[in-house]
Amino acid sequence: MANVKMTMAKADEDEFDRVSNFIEIMDSLFCGRSIFSDEESWREWDDDCEEKQILLEIEKDIKDTDGEMWDGEVDNRLVLYEFMKHMWRKANFCGSFQRIVMDAQVLIDNACDPTLDYLEWKPEIKEALSMYEEKHKNDQNTDDASLNIEK
Repeated sequence: MANVKMTMAKADEDEFDRVSNFIEIMDSLFCGRSIFSDEESWREWDDDCEEKQILLEIEKDIKDTDGEMWDGEVDNRLVLYEFMKHMWRKANFCGSFQRIVMDAQVLIDNACDPTLDYLEWKPEIKEALSMYEEKHKNDQNTDDASLNIEK
């Protein structure tokens, strides 16, 4: 087998946090769960809530730019749309969504058993890990954090 090197940018903890937060907020907004019981519920959040502060700033910017539009108020749909754009940009800074998807795809394609519909090591990786564990079962430091497997 040819010696093939695979190098790819790895999503970091901050990227996972931003993307997970975006997904949670969008799920709440579109499914009426958790923080968004309905599209206007954000107005009832605590004043120190970061997302509420963003929404209020967006509302103010729209009001300053376009004026009041609906019974003396800014159309909340515009506020939520601008909020979603803001949260998307924050979550996807430098391509985080694509990097996370590509990272998962590369890892699954290269490390997971393609015959299964759940994540499990490829048979050859499982065998190598078993052989390593068997060879080092009497070593003092055999916890997962101490494994340093090299070719």
